Amino acid sequence: MPLYNYKAYGADGKIQKGLIDAPSRNSAFGKLKRQGVYPIDLEEEAASNRQGRVSSTDLIFALEQLSTLLKANVPLPEALTSLFEQLENRELKKAFARVKVHLEEGSSFANSLAMERIFPTVLVKMVEAGESVGSVDLILERFADFMDKQNQFKEKVTSSMVYPVLIMCASFGLIFFILTYIGPTLVDVFKSFGRELPMPTQILLTVGTFLKKNTILIALLIAGAIYCWVKVLPRHLKDTIMMKLPLFGNINTNVQVSRWARTLSMLHGGGVTLVKALASSREVVDNSILESELKKAEEYIHKGDTLGNALSRIPIMPHLVVQMAKTGEKSGELERLLNTAALFYEKEVDKKLSMFFKLLEPAIIMFLGVVVGFVVVSALLPILEINKLIR
Repeated sequence: MPLYNYKAYGADGKIQKGLIDAPSRNSAFGKLKRQGVYPIDLEEEAASNRQGRVSSTDLIFALEQLSTLLKANVPLPEALTSLFEQLENRELKKAFARVKVHLEEGSSFANSLAMERIFPTVLVKMVEAGESVGSVDLILERFADFMDKQNQFKEKVTSSMVYPVLIMCASFGLIFFILTYIGPTLVDVFKSFGRELPMPTQILLTVGTFLKKNTILIALLIAGAIYCWVKVLPRHLKDTIMMKLPLFGNINTNVQVSRWARTLSMLHGGGVTLVKALASSREVVDNSILESELKKAEEYIHKGDTLGNALSRIPIMPHLVVQMAKTGEKSGELERLLNTAALFYEKEVDKKLSMFFKLLEPAIIMFLGVVVGFVVVSALLPILEINKLIR
């Protein structure tokens, strides 16, 4: 059912703004009149607004605020009104305003969230479970904490990559400039003296000439390779390549497993049944191979198998996660142990990435030192030769 933005005079003569759910503009107009307000402006909300995206930071803030209001025993509709008055993000503000409208129309909170695409499916599933046991406030707080930890992990990985990437880009930019612009100038000067260029300089200039003449072709080849990787190669093949990469294959697997284990722990601990929790947690996995294996594990559980035994059938599933699942099922602490496993692999990934980048930085500096040194020597040799000729 479409939503309409309205501006209307209230019973007190003051102008009100809001959203209303109605099958048509005329129905919305009549509905507002029955509520005792008189519309002066009524427009259907654009569909694109309902498909926007918001940053995870904004969503975390909103969920924490809403959880705090609910814990203070503020009714959900009033809490939503208070919330979207505090929010700065336009898309998120409108999304919560629409959620309130759906609630007033009789939808549950979970269904109202599901109608807005900016809210993750995992959040909807958790709220649905929270509504059944009356703990929506705790569910929202738990999900906000979950997102915050995910953000912190991503920030660590990103910050570790910034310095090496900047060094490489700056160095290769300098090398390209020397090869394509300074080198040819030296050739012209040197040739005017009728002398043959030193061998290192000839090598340097051959590479520089090739790069200068084929800059567009090289750029097109790089762009084509990126396009093929992103658009052409099947996802299964890309994931297979990623998993077989030295070091990064193992890191990628650990990242996916930790994300899955933490999500499953959160969902199951929040009251979602194991079967539903497994299906929902699979949606956060960004690897088609692991996703396919987890789907098979779900089928085994449907047939009566335990989670631990089902996971043990997955070849790429780390043994620690399997053991934690088996122990958790026996002790009744599945949520805590899965969360422990997720935390362990997040720390492992953090350690491996930190070690890799610590080794990468001096390796890049040494490599670039050799390359830049060769370029500088090749450029200086003709200058020294010219100096001798002048004397």
